[in-house]
Amino acid sequence: MTSAEISGGQTTSRRKFMGYLGLAGAGTALVACNPTPTPKPAEMTEAQKQDLVILNYALTLEYLEADFYNQFTGTGVNADKLSNPQVKEYAKEIAMHENSHVAALKATIIKLGGTPVAKPTFNFGPLIGNKTVNDELFLALAATFEPIGVRAYLGQVARLSTPELIATAGAIHAVEANHVSAVQELRVALKYNNDPERQTSIAPQPGLDTDSNNAKITDASKFNADYSPTPTALWKELTMEQVLEIVDPVIVKTAK
Repeated sequence: MTSAEISGGQTTSRRKFMGYLGLAGAGTALVACNPTPTPKPAEMTEAQKQDLVILNYALTLEYLEADFYNQFTGTGVNADKLSNPQVKEYAKEIAMHENSHVAALKATIIKLGGTPVAKPTFNFGPLIGNKTVNDELFLALAATFEPIGVRAYLGQVARLSTPELIATAGAIHAVEANHVSAVQELRVALKYNNDPERQTSIAPQPGLDTDSNNAKITDASKFNADYSPTPTALWKELTMEQVLEIVDPVIVKTAK
C-alpha cells in the first residue's frame, strides 16, 4: 500500500469510525453514565472507591496521551515539525479523541463524587533524546504509547463494579485499539516501520535494575521506537503498577 492509497477505501471508513467512536461513543457515553446518585465520600462503598481509583488512573494515562498529541497539533511545541498532511490529520484526529476522553473522565469522576487527579507535567525529552523530531519519530512514539493504553484498560475493566462504567471503559479501550491499528498502518504505508511483519504482544518495559537503596530504576531507552504493537494472539493486560512504571520516565517529579 502506498501513502496515497491509505487516504481512501477501507482506511477512510475506519478513520470515520474512529472519529465517531472516539468522540460520540466513548466520550458522550461516559459523561452520560450515572449509575447511582452521587454519594458523599463517607457514604461510598469500597467498590465505589475502587471505581474512582481506576477512573483517576485512566485519567492520568489520558492526560499523558492528550499532552503528547497536543504537542504535535495546533500551537503545540512540535506542531511545525510534522510535514506529511496525512500524519498531521492523524495527529489532529487522535488528539481530539484523547482530549475528549480527558474531559469525559473528569466529568464522570465528579459525577460519582470523586475528585479528578491533577494533571502531571510530562517531559518526552528522555524518549526523543537527540533524535530529529519529524513525522517518522512522531508515529514511532505514538505506536509506543497507544498499546500501553490498550493493555492498561484491559487490565482494569474487570475490576470496575458498575456495569455502565465497564461498558464505557470497553468503548474507550476499542478506540485506543483503533489508534494502534491506524498508526501502525500509516507507519507501514509510509515505509517508516523497518519490520512491518514483526508481531509481538509485549509492550515496552522499564528497566528492572535496582539502585543502592534496592529501588527499581526505570530506563527510558527501553521504549522501543521500532515497536510493532500487533499482538500475536490476544492482547495481554498490564497491571496498574506495571503501567505506571513504564510511563514513569516521562512524568516530571515534583520536588519535595
